[in-house]
Formats: sequence, C-alpha cells, structure tokens
Amino acid sequence: MNKKQINIFIVEDNKIFTLALKAEIETAFENMPIKIQSFETGETCMKKFKQENPQVVILDYHLNSNNPDAADGIKVLDWIKKENHETNVIMLTSNDRIDIALKSFQHGASDYVVKTETRFKKINYSLFNLMKIMDAKNDARRYKNMVVGLFLCIALLVGGVISLQILTPAFFK
Repeated sequence: MNKKQINIFIVEDNKIFTLALKAEIETAFENMPIKIQSFETGETCMKKFKQENPQVVILDYHLNSNNPDAADGIKVLDWIKKENHETNVIMLTSNDRIDIALKSFQHGASDYVVKTETRFKKINYSLFNLMKIMDAKNDARRYKNMVVGLFLCIALLVGGVISLQILTPAFFK
C-alpha cells in the first residue's frame, strides 16, 4: 500500500460513536500514515474540506438529529462531490432501508454501511478496499505518465534523425 498520508474526515453528530470509530480506524491502520478529523455537522466539514481535500469522508446520513437546521448527509454528499468528485464517501446510517442506500449511491457514495454490531469491521474493510483502489489509480497514473514520456522521447529521437537527414543529406548516403 501507498505510504502517502491518507486524510479521512468523519462527519457524525454522535460524539461517542465518532470517538469509538476513530479509535477503531487508528487501531486497524496503525502502520499506515492516516490523519483523521471529525466534525459534528456537514457545514463545519465543508469549511475544512476545501483546505484539507480529504481522500475519504465517512458521512452520517442523519446529521440533523441534534440540530434540525443542519444539512442532512445527502446534501453534504452533494457538496463534497461538487467540490471534488474523486473524494470517496462512505455513507453511514442506522437505517437499513434500500431506498436510502440507492439514494446514497445515486448521489455518488462509494459505500454504504448500516450501523449494526459489525459496523466498525465493515467500515475498516471498506477503507481498506478504497485505499487499494486509490493505490491502483495512482499506479495507473504513473504508468500512463511513463508511457507518454517514453513516446515523447521516441518522437524527439525520430524527429532528430529526420532533421539530420534533411539538413545533412550527404551524411546518410
């Protein structure tokens, strides 16, 4: 896995759940450079989002349970995807209704986890898979850049040979 620091945002209005989740992630990924920040509302998350540009956001669906005026998870998901469509979002909810899961995926969520007794294991599994996908995308970018560079070198070399043939035709006879 990549050793570049992974920024993870947790957006959850339940402080106890947030602390437990953060501890679980830090334990599961103790050998990886991760930075976890937590926010109680989507609004506070988005203020920091533009500065930090996290690779992963773990987002509660029902963010407005403590503050009715706060944006819900789908609205925050839309903000995140508008700001950076490559950010991976794991949607969390205590509700296992299929329509909420489908709505989350339609709005760009990478995964959907129901808060059951295995929630931490599922979140860590999802994070592990997302990190593998991010590594694969980075490897593909590096490979593409290498291939483009190689073709540019070949083009320059061929161009140089053609230029020499044009400028010094006697040399090639």
